[in-house]
Amino acid sequence: MIPTKSFLLSAVAFFATAATASALPQVPPAFTLKVFAGAPNHATSGPDDIAWLDGHVFVAWQNGLGPKGEPPAGHKKVTASLLVEYNHTGKVVSSWPLTGKVDGIAGDQARDAVIATANEDGNSTLYTVKPSSPKKKQVTQYTYLPAPDSPGSSLAHTGGGIDSVSILGSKILISASAPTHSGRAAAFRAVLTKVKGKPVAQLFATFSDKAHAIDALSGNKVSLHLTDPDSNAVVPASAALIGDPFAGDFVLNSQADDELVFAHGIGSGLTTLQRLQLSYGANGTNASVDDVRWAPVDNSTLYVVDNGANRIYRVTGPFTAGEALASMDSVGTKSFGTQVATLNDGSGELDPFITGLKAAKGLFFTS
Repeated sequence: MIPTKSFLLSAVAFFATAATASALPQVPPAFTLKVFAGAPNHATSGPDDIAWLDGHVFVAWQNGLGPKGEPPAGHKKVTASLLVEYNHTGKVVSSWPLTGKVDGIAGDQARDAVIATANEDGNSTLYTVKPSSPKKKQVTQYTYLPAPDSPGSSLAHTGGGIDSVSILGSKILISASAPTHSGRAAAFRAVLTKVKGKPVAQLFATFSDKAHAIDALSGNKVSLHLTDPDSNAVVPASAALIGDPFAGDFVLNSQADDELVFAHGIGSGLTTLQRLQLSYGANGTNASVDDVRWAPVDNSTLYVVDNGANRIYRVTGPFTAGEALASMDSVGTKSFGTQVATLNDGSGELDPFITGLKAAKGLFFTS
């Protein structure tokens, strides 16, 4: 275990959700953790996913909405999440209300937009937000075709919704979350287009939740049995510098199954899959993660969303290109507490890195 050092937060008056001074989460001595930002106003809560575009940080605040966009109890008028743009100092630049519970966002440099997905269990939708466009043209809402929870027997008809989103080259890749049918798509490639003049995100199935894969630890052939496709990411090419065999791959986190699935060549028709089962510490107890990210370069900056504290933290220090970190919260982690852990994607082992968080969610590295 890496030794940790306590840091105290004093004279906190940066945002409305922090009423009194409190202890900061703990990081190893060579690293520094500071509060980057909080909620833009007292009516905004529940930060989850985080992204980066054109030098600015974007955070999705879910405001207590349900997984199908249901208003929180006692607040029927609350129907939208808030996408907030922060500059490099943590100051709010702009914000956009997006109907539904926004559970996945990604910066798309090629389209100069933030891609946002809403409602992970059904009634799902997709948005593009282009901060550089005229105000009235910044947000476009897309309908999924087919809708994953619509009647049908194709691979795309999972009976569930849409969750996390990643950009790999020009491809928009999204998780097929909360499936109610097995043997359907675990992830989709989305193509943004128009049908009869209306914005549509066409969904194309990639690999199945029962696809054949190679176990990354034993090398044996296995069949996937994914029940909970959740977050996803792209392993940076720079991970090859430390011998990471997954450099450049798309990775899908199946949270309740305590495993990651690495897809090489996704969307090419020649996809190969490797399954990595996750464990915690030297005792090898099965463990799940909420999000996972790889440092793109040496001395990257890490941003951590703490949903329970309504804060975003910034962590600086001697990160190594290709180093992986994972947030641990909710499913399967009660005995470990919520934290950010280092991930050895050669062994699947997770070890403590940041402790003292209330509910670790989205992670993001910048260079």
